[in-house]
Amino acid sequence: MNTMDLHMDLEFFLSKVPLFSSISLPQLREIASCFISMELKKDSIVFYEGDSSDALYVIRSGAVLIYSEKKEGSSFQVELRRGDFFGEMALLSDLPRNATARVTLDATVFCLKKKEFEGLLSVNKDIGLFLSRLYARRLSSGFENEKGIRKPSFYSVCASDPDLGLSHFLYSMSFHISTESNKKVLVVEPHLELESIMEKFGLKIMVCPDESLFSLLPPNIYGIRDFKWFYHPSGFTVLQVNKGFNENLVPVLPLLMESLKTRYDLIFFSLAHYFGNLEQQAVRLCDKNLILINNTREALQDVKQKIIRLEEKAGVGLDRVRVGVSHLCGSRGIARDELKKELHLSETPQIWVDRSDMALKGRIDTEKRFPVKGARAIAREIAGVRVGLALGAGAARGWSHIGVLKVLEDHNIHIDMISGTSMGALVGAVYAAKGSVDALKQQTIDLFPTRARARKGIFDYSLPFKGLLRGKKALNLVATAVNQADFMDLLIPTFIIGVDILKGEEVLLETGDVAKAVRSSLSLPVIFSPVKHMGRWLVDGGLLNPVPVNILEQKGADKIIAVCVENPRRHLQRPAKSPGIMEVVSRTISIVHGRATSGFVQKSDIVIYPDVQGFAWDDFHKGQVLMQRGIMACEEVIQEIKALAS
Repeated sequence: MNTMDLHMDLEFFLSKVPLFSSISLPQLREIASCFISMELKKDSIVFYEGDSSDALYVIRSGAVLIYSEKKEGSSFQVELRRGDFFGEMALLSDLPRNATARVTLDATVFCLKKKEFEGLLSVNKDIGLFLSRLYARRLSSGFENEKGIRKPSFYSVCASDPDLGLSHFLYSMSFHISTESNKKVLVVEPHLELESIMEKFGLKIMVCPDESLFSLLPPNIYGIRDFKWFYHPSGFTVLQVNKGFNENLVPVLPLLMESLKTRYDLIFFSLAHYFGNLEQQAVRLCDKNLILINNTREALQDVKQKIIRLEEKAGVGLDRVRVGVSHLCGSRGIARDELKKELHLSETPQIWVDRSDMALKGRIDTEKRFPVKGARAIAREIAGVRVGLALGAGAARGWSHIGVLKVLEDHNIHIDMISGTSMGALVGAVYAAKGSVDALKQQTIDLFPTRARARKGIFDYSLPFKGLLRGKKALNLVATAVNQADFMDLLIPTFIIGVDILKGEEVLLETGDVAKAVRSSLSLPVIFSPVKHMGRWLVDGGLLNPVPVNILEQKGADKIIAVCVENPRRHLQRPAKSPGIMEVVSRTISIVHGRATSGFVQKSDIVIYPDVQGFAWDDFHKGQVLMQRGIMACEEVIQEIKALAS
């Protein structure tokens, strides 16, 4: 396009932008000549918060994120697209920039410098009126206090080798996102797949849902008839090209992505195991990049190189490249914790594809299994529907947690992660190891039908230099219940809270021996001796975090259910006689726990308070009754929980 054509194109484009729609054609031609065209790559910074205000910008194509993270806690962010403008408010107020502008999809931006902008305002009062109304609308809608994190829209999905079940994983993931959320999902297949293969996955040919999706593409690149569309009954869509994508699409891929984003919430680019120019461009432009790897010893060096190439193209960014494991190749793979070290990963990789008939035969796995794992686990993460359960402290009263779990299980409410403190840590860890309330009950309250059996099974008295109980029996109880599990063996991701008694610090336990972590969190001061674990002397996590909701929030839970045994809204009953030492200890712990629970409620979506008044800290033999209290409390709010989890 020559200079004259570019100028005419700019005039036409500006005439469609609301900010400039009131300008007469002669003035528009004059002002168009003052604009500077800028080509900006993904992750480029247009300006930083605090910079001086020297220009406004209009987006011709691509996307730009405007965000602010202020020390006092207020923040906002909004993503702008084609036809949107930004930077004008700082020019009007003559103040430094109050936000940062970062490119999130390769963009063409038109820049108008401050002098030209002021000249435009002086002769066009309608523009000033438009901006003042816009500014007022933003303030009234809370623009300056908009909270939340921008959710990724574009994902590339590739594999380190063929035959790892990539299509099975991708389509299973798309199925679960579609059926467990309201998000519209599109899978882009740059490499041609036969119709017979698509039919195997339950995908049927459909007509183009929206011809305008290709309006930004130059007509000499692709036409509407070059694209082929498939639809799955669950709701997700697949886009193919009759002859496969070619190099012509590389420079205009941002334009296609920009159009697709107007119709779909999540777009997955299936890149197989190729890594040509098109694949490299897609990886660079996508918000997240998922790679399914072969974890056999023989493939390790090749996997390393492919991850390095992905990271080089993806650029810097939190979790830009995510690694998962396929078990379809090789009879024996490398342990996941070893993979983390060998591949220098930020987290232990999950198993995305396991050896199953569905995976081996290339079919979509549509079952809603629990515990949640594989393609469904990452689907729920991407869809933003993961449910976290925080189980609070409370000694024997914590048996009521089992009743809550029973109701959730009966109503098919699937828990994606658990956090626990003290007794909540014990119940949560055993449930995470077994994945069944019946198995949990058998390994806990069923063992203690009488007070004598409870004392014999739990209490091992010692000279009270550090605590009345050594806690070795409690450790053995948990170790047996979880089958000597490491945290990686748990069926449900679980996080346990302890307190470093020497430093007065909260400690998050999520690696290593589960039983030792639980025993550490159970160490009520005076009652149980402290435990030296992970190089620290640890006691009951309830001293600082009785209901660890904040941990679930940090780990990415989208919806949080909390169970609080020490209810600060209820008054402690007065004893009929002078309290003994055990009564004093019990009430002291209850007061401490009650004080510390004050901040978790606002971070929870639903809080369950089992009625456990009148039960002592050592009523471990009353598990059946306490479990029933948990059942009753959870049933009162089960409809709210169903609405939350739907």
